[in-house]
Amino acid sequence: MDRGYTGRSPEYSLHGKVSSKSDGDGSSLLLSSQLNEDMSEYILDSPLPNVPRNPTEWGVNASDIANLTAPDSDKDERGGQLTAPMRKNRRLFDTPRGTASAPAKRSRGASCSKVIRVSFVHVVVVAAFKLSFTVVDCGTLWQKSTKMTFKPHHDMDLNRADTVLFKFLFSDGHPLEETLVRMREYRLTRRQIQSLVPGREIDARVVEMVAMRNACSIQHLRHAHYWNLPPKFADDVIRGVSTEELVERYVPFWVKPSRYLDHIFVPVEDIFMHWWCMVIDFPNQCAYLLDSWPEPNMVTDREKLMRTMLGRLHEVMTSPAYGPAAVYTPSKLPDWPIRRGQGIPNCNTSNNSASWVISWLHPEGNFNPLQISGVLDDYILRGNTAVLLAGGTFNAIGNLVRIWAADWHGGV
Repeated sequence: MDRGYTGRSPEYSLHGKVSSKSDGDGSSLLLSSQLNEDMSEYILDSPLPNVPRNPTEWGVNASDIANLTAPDSDKDERGGQLTAPMRKNRRLFDTPRGTASAPAKRSRGASCSKVIRVSFVHVVVVAAFKLSFTVVDCGTLWQKSTKMTFKPHHDMDLNRADTVLFKFLFSDGHPLEETLVRMREYRLTRRQIQSLVPGREIDARVVEMVAMRNACSIQHLRHAHYWNLPPKFADDVIRGVSTEELVERYVPFWVKPSRYLDHIFVPVEDIFMHWWCMVIDFPNQCAYLLDSWPEPNMVTDREKLMRTMLGRLHEVMTSPAYGPAAVYTPSKLPDWPIRRGQGIPNCNTSNNSASWVISWLHPEGNFNPLQISGVLDDYILRGNTAVLLAGGTFNAIGNLVRIWAADWHGGV
């Protein structure tokens, strides 16, 4: 659900932050002495800058109890499905407290989860009979059953504004179909962003948006040195889309004509929900298969698809729509050898294959197929990806989302 648009603030860089260790107002993050501990264990007391908006109240009223048990809905509206209500008086970082209230009494044979479930049913039943209940009791009930398990870590290198944004993206109590990232015709909802929580399967739209962000970053260049195509390109090639349609869909935004191309990155998701990446290396005149699970029975099929994509890209890059740069397209591009990236471990699973592909879609760095890192910090990569997409320069509503995050932080 789009809440509107506001201009981007120039204070954010490409990665959506002013600096790695301080806020825009100069407030320091005292993290240098805590590098070996979870960043979420500390409180940053410096206030956020004032924002021109009243804080939104997310309290739970008695009339909202029916919504808490409502089925999921795809409608992009305030009355749609919500995640669990957030806790009041919540601080930026969770810290151990010196004292704690006594636990609720319960029978020895009942587990904590069972007590919570019975209590919730009790609340709903009694509400149905129009008996009085306080909002505090209902909120406390949800506090016991839901906790934020994805927390910022010092290795994510987030400043204060990014940390608040991170908390906002993965907090409870917001419409899941709310749009938080918008680039051209592409959208990301809160539900899709929350697929980046460790242990969850990353939504394909997230990988697509990473590719879109990279494509946006080269639009100001007269001659781009890399392309990042979306996963849909491989799907179109598999479906046998004509060259004319490929030209119409991918030129000039995705396939920006250039005489100085170094690499082309193409993420691919196969029918088994496994992600891998093709990288076309122009300096070395070859194509690389980057795969975290090179299953022997599937590698041959993947290489055949790569060969087909090389041929279709050659057709696009030599078409009249490509312009004068077509004369610089290598004539033997469809026949270039296909090699495998070195240094990638065989994970024997597709669980983190999307994370691996996202880590390879960073063309700002120097691509070296012979020295690809075999280490993936899935937790850090997922958190940084969420902040980079939602708070980055190319999110058309990124500045507005930061205002929402600041309002939310000031009201909890």
